[in-house]
Amino acid sequence: MQDIKKRKDITRELIGFIQDSNVINQFNIRPYKISIGVFYTGVVLSSGHAGMSYTPVQEIPEAVCCPRSHAKMPAAGELLNKEISELMDYALDDNALKAAVGMATLNALSAVLLADDDCRYKTSSFGNALDLIEITSEDTVAMVGAFPPFIKRIQEITNNLYVIDKNPKVAVKGDTVKIESADRLEEIIPQADILVITGVTLVNHTLGPILDLAEKASEIVVVGPTASIYPEPLFKRGVTVMGGVRITDGARMIHLIGEAGSGYDFFSNCADKIILRNEAVSVR
Repeated sequence: MQDIKKRKDITRELIGFIQDSNVINQFNIRPYKISIGVFYTGVVLSSGHAGMSYTPVQEIPEAVCCPRSHAKMPAAGELLNKEISELMDYALDDNALKAAVGMATLNALSAVLLADDDCRYKTSSFGNALDLIEITSEDTVAMVGAFPPFIKRIQEITNNLYVIDKNPKVAVKGDTVKIESADRLEEIIPQADILVITGVTLVNHTLGPILDLAEKASEIVVVGPTASIYPEPLFKRGVTVMGGVRITDGARMIHLIGEAGSGYDFFSNCADKIILRNEAVSVR
């Protein structure tokens, strides 16, 4: 697996692209609202654009202890006073909560870029990212991060499904699939014809190493609210489909995050599922 510096290359490249675009100065963008919730972290910009990221609380083992966990977000109460450039750099941090704030910030800034009429990347479709790929009964599918609706749909097509999760005890309704440990990544990923990856890998800096292992995958899908970044750094590394979200109501998003909202709450209230396909990659 890659060393820790190289593992952050995707995020570092994204930050550089946003800086070079000059969109921050062009619109005088500052943070307007930030919320770190139980399940998601959200950022609303002064421009009105907003972004989300998964909150990886399971990576903070002492989170139940208030005195110790306080140090995990040392700037609590001061985040809105930070410059956008500093919040972007949070996405490179090994601190899980800071990385979530940073990735939500990058998703919000990506929303600014993607909304530009001159943006080279256009939304291909709305809804389920699996709608844009073809899976056959002969395909081996590897899924990094358990997505129960995806699991059910894929199992209706092929029995060759491997689901890898950092928490092998994660509950999947019906217990119809074995959850593989992350220790098996280097064994399973190279076998996959289709690869589905949670956007949470952007927060914990594991996406780069996973993509490096995808030796034969003809379709690589990165999906989830966290996977709403400007797609160029992923497309150039072989990702074929990105399934993220477009926040339609930033204030509502922040409110729901503060009340421990889940994905279904957002999709019915303040976000659309959007899909972008890498047109530079031929469809089999």
